Amino acid sequence: MHILVVLALIAASAEGKGTTVRKTGTGPTGYEVDFVFTPNSTTNASSVLLGGFPFFSDPLHASLVKTDGYTPYEWRADMFSMRLSPDYGNEAGTLSGLAMQYNNQTGDWEVTVPLPSGTWLYAYYPDCTTGNWRDCNVSLVDPSNLPLEAFPGDQLLSAIQLPFDGEFQVQNYDWQLPLEDVSKRGNVSFHQYASPGSTSPYPDVHDVGIYLPSEYGLYSNKTYPVLYLSNGGQGSDSDWFQQAQIHHIMDRLIDAGALEPTILVTPDWYNLGFTLEEYETNATLQAEYLDVVGYDRFFNKVRENFFSYLMPWVEDHYAIANDSSQRAFGGLALGGTLTLAMLFNATDYFSSYCVMSPTPAPAAGDSQYNATTNPALRQVGILTGAGFYDTTFPAARDWEVALAVENVTYASHYSMTGAHEWSTWQEIVYVYLRDVLWRPVPYSA
Repeated sequence: MHILVVLALIAASAEGKGTTVRKTGTGPTGYEVDFVFTPNSTTNASSVLLGGFPFFSDPLHASLVKTDGYTPYEWRADMFSMRLSPDYGNEAGTLSGLAMQYNNQTGDWEVTVPLPSGTWLYAYYPDCTTGNWRDCNVSLVDPSNLPLEAFPGDQLLSAIQLPFDGEFQVQNYDWQLPLEDVSKRGNVSFHQYASPGSTSPYPDVHDVGIYLPSEYGLYSNKTYPVLYLSNGGQGSDSDWFQQAQIHHIMDRLIDAGALEPTILVTPDWYNLGFTLEEYETNATLQAEYLDVVGYDRFFNKVRENFFSYLMPWVEDHYAIANDSSQRAFGGLALGGTLTLAMLFNATDYFSSYCVMSPTPAPAAGDSQYNATTNPALRQVGILTGAGFYDTTFPAARDWEVALAVENVTYASHYSMTGAHEWSTWQEIVYVYLRDVLWRPVPYSA
């Protein structure tokens, strides 16, 4: 079974309604987004808030616990959007929304917002009285720009992408945007495979996302390298496509010759028939993170499950090269912790690992780092990274120290304007795909 997804940057109705991007040629960014929310017959809102993306900070007013929350209308070229963890700092700067205005003639709610280049996630929040979109009772995706998802309701935010304007902006994120030539865009689809014990989407059936490069199927007997990329906590197999727009990133790199045509697999480690809670312990090697041992046990169970059911299904259905040098695994946050489980326990099955914002990593001295008993650790490629303002920055730093103790080499990339958010992981995976994936291993700093 599979669900084929048709991709579009913006889907507007025949009447011309819907959210659109306009080039203005004026400041602050050179572009504006006209957000238009057309309520259905059951949405009788007295107010609507636009939210989902954090406001801006500049280097003088940003830290792990601080952001001044400049609005898009106050944007300057040295500013960046930064989401603080809800457990830290000024949530108003992270979670504030923009009030939309009701258009009596059309019946729509509207607001025009200047935004710089890149990917912006957003939603509409009717009758939200707090001004803080996370506290709103109702969240609606944009009906004119539906998310890319395996099942309705899987994704809670729509995505819009803006081009770069060098007259007003400094940071160019056009590498996230879709190729203009549609024929060069890859194919994204979602599938189900047999997974005994799985509880979602159906009993004993689990789901997975697949990206195929545009040339796939054109050459008989050609096989392709495969990259597995895991979601993080509270995520799903559609996260990398909807929230990171990874298919566009890969399309552009493949088209530029910077990345070998690659199959991407986005598994989902939730609802496999066992839970994190079942593996909880009171043991930990890092006081600042909860239950390192429990996480390790859980993700090793996920690893065993994927090797039993997911990977055989992938290899049976797609033209994948049968060589460890053409297999890679990566993940973000808790998916980064799953990547560590793969690295330590299936080391030579993959040749390359991308560990982003791991939460948590075992402490230095843990036996899993022992390259004497597991010499393959010194033979694979490892890229690690996090955001400079990321709550997991200490974990990323500490696990690099643990690697260094065992003389295990690695490359790293840290987003200097990133927190624990999708823009950080977009940047890290872009560097990983562009600069190290399918290159000779091991990587060195």
